[in-house]
Amino acid sequence: MVGNRIVIVCTANMIRSPFIAGLIRSRMQTFTGRGLEVESAGTAARPGVGAATETIELGRTYGLDLATHRTTRLDEGVLATGDTVLCAERAHRRVVLDLRPDLIPTVFTVREFARLVAQAPVRDAAADWDGLVRAAGRARLSGRVPSEEDDDVVDPVGGPPEMWTAFERQATEAVSAILAAVGSLPPEEWTATTAPRPPATRREYRERLGAPSSRRAARRG
Repeated sequence: MVGNRIVIVCTANMIRSPFIAGLIRSRMQTFTGRGLEVESAGTAARPGVGAATETIELGRTYGLDLATHRTTRLDEGVLATGDTVLCAERAHRRVVLDLRPDLIPTVFTVREFARLVAQAPVRDAAADWDGLVRAAGRARLSGRVPSEEDDDVVDPVGGPPEMWTAFERQATEAVSAILAAVGSLPPEEWTATTAPRPPATRREYRERLGAPSSRRAARRG
């Protein structure tokens, strides 16, 4: 049985996983029903450290407050039966499965899961989050959805602005696809009768969240 918790996993839990988790969590207030919870952790995280400065700055452009984020190291105690685990890299998926092989049906990379749930047959087979995750797992096993050579989200740490731009694009595109799939679930999963289209750009994220406009730090300019 798929539970109501999503755990986003990266390496240090300072950049990729807190940003992706923050984006998903910021939209989860729209959902009712199972009350999905979103958390994050890192396979090599030092517990209690804040998010990277660049991540906090990037989060602000999407109306996210990541300044209070504190890192969590991934271990057996973090994961529970039924968790859906979305990893930044395939290497993280292997770490998760070493810890909890029982979670194999519900562990994906973020981009892999986004690609799977973007398929109409997967969305059409689901009536709730449980059904969506199960349908994605079946599609992966069936091989009907073409696999990608690289389903990893790039790690921008220490990299040039271009790598941060690539990270931002990959993360936001994946989150938008996941939110669109959840938005295709039956109306009873929503607070309103019509599911809103998930935001696709920085401006839309800010407007949807009522956040003020802000410019990226000069290093990004």
